[in-house]
Amino acid sequence: MNRHTSSSLLFAAIALCMALCTACSDESPQGPAPVITWKMSGARFTIQTDEVLSLVPDIENADAQTTYLWTMDGEVVSTEDHYEFCQPEEGVYYVQLVVTNRFGEAQDEVKVTVKKAPEEVIPQAPEETALRWVFPFTEINIPLGRDIMIRPMVFGSEKEVEKHFKAEEIGDHCLTFTLSEGSATLKQDIIVHVCPSAGTYRRVKTNGQLMANRIYEYKPAPGHQVNGFIITGEAFPPGCTEEQACDTVLKHFERRWMTSLGGWGGYLVAGFDHSIPCHETGYDFIIQGNPYDYQSEPGIIWVSQDVNGDGLPNDLWYELAGSEYGNDNHTTSYAMTYYRPTQPNTGVAWRGNNRETGYIPYMSYWNPAAYYWQDWQKEEETLTFFGSRLKSYVTYEKGVSSMPPYAWGYADNLGSDYSTDPERKGGYYYIRNARTWDGKPAALEYIDFVKVQTAVTGHTPNLGDVSTEVFCISAVE
Repeated sequence: MNRHTSSSLLFAAIALCMALCTACSDESPQGPAPVITWKMSGARFTIQTDEVLSLVPDIENADAQTTYLWTMDGEVVSTEDHYEFCQPEEGVYYVQLVVTNRFGEAQDEVKVTVKKAPEEVIPQAPEETALRWVFPFTEINIPLGRDIMIRPMVFGSEKEVEKHFKAEEIGDHCLTFTLSEGSATLKQDIIVHVCPSAGTYRRVKTNGQLMANRIYEYKPAPGHQVNGFIITGEAFPPGCTEEQACDTVLKHFERRWMTSLGGWGGYLVAGFDHSIPCHETGYDFIIQGNPYDYQSEPGIIWVSQDVNGDGLPNDLWYELAGSEYGNDNHTTSYAMTYYRPTQPNTGVAWRGNNRETGYIPYMSYWNPAAYYWQDWQKEEETLTFFGSRLKSYVTYEKGVSSMPPYAWGYADNLGSDYSTDPERKGGYYYIRNARTWDGKPAALEYIDFVKVQTAVTGHTPNLGDVSTEVFCISAVE
């Protein structure tokens, strides 16, 4: 080998080493880049002028070296992990966020619609001085050996009315209620059909459908997510009847689409093609909702048996005890009356049987329908709902709403019994938690019907009224 060849080989070796070193130095460390998510509203917000909105994203794969760059109209507005947005003028604003860690970056855009605060007209429940009352039913079927307490909602009097009945003899029994106030007197007959003992009409079907196969009643209370409002699925046909609405709800069940129950008391009743047994161990049925960590809208669950065998939910209902049953957050024998608005584009006032009043706000941003009153209810001047009520812990601060969940036992509630796993999504419930009107275990061996009812009243400026949502009700195999 001559000297020139030797030198050439040496320089080639050095060049190769330098190239390898350069390649190694150019290789970036590998790891996960940031991921930006939002707890609410899909990065779209609506606030009022001069209102402060705290933009706080959830950032995955962030560490101490992660940087944040918030810009608006090309100008840097913050380099913190959050941004306090506030604007005095109406308009649509777009805020860009770039998050960078040592492995890469993520970008996202926030849309904020700023509107001038309207002069809200708060509807007032009228003072009802005329004596009248509303009963939860005028006929009911109960099995032999059970008992019932009947309480109407009374207007125009401070008197409370109730009557207890124990089913000791099969047959029809008439309970007569009488109420006098001054020169006015009310009288109402309630028919109680005492049926054979529970189990007589139990329906056993070995290959029964797990999902509820019929919606018997859909009676939503007023709210911004009813009467024309739809996120997914089919809207209710214009001018529809309740029967048509029930058929639409069943279609929603089949496709796992949302059905809103409106404000407190609104409900739906679903049934199955066979009786659903109470298992000795494990859950019995599932109700799918859409709760989030910042927003739970709990619904109280009721169950019933078809004790007269007619296939209809006209029988005694039992409340499913949840985590708040019997404590200060839970009120039984509650009733609320909503008053149909006298003009369009206004909220709906309500009055409770404890003399409390409030309203469902009108929110054109969510639902521009002229009235939050169902087509099949338009002839009704008032709507009265009966049930149990949970205390509301809804808060609103700096443009962010919070609707925390209760521990367990309620529909559309992110409690310990709600699974977010896509393969088994929903809340899981026990029939053995059913209670009689006086709080005792009902000891039901099976059920035929499930009722879900909005349990909380309250609202916030950006999310509107609390309203339980139901996507599907199914039995557990």
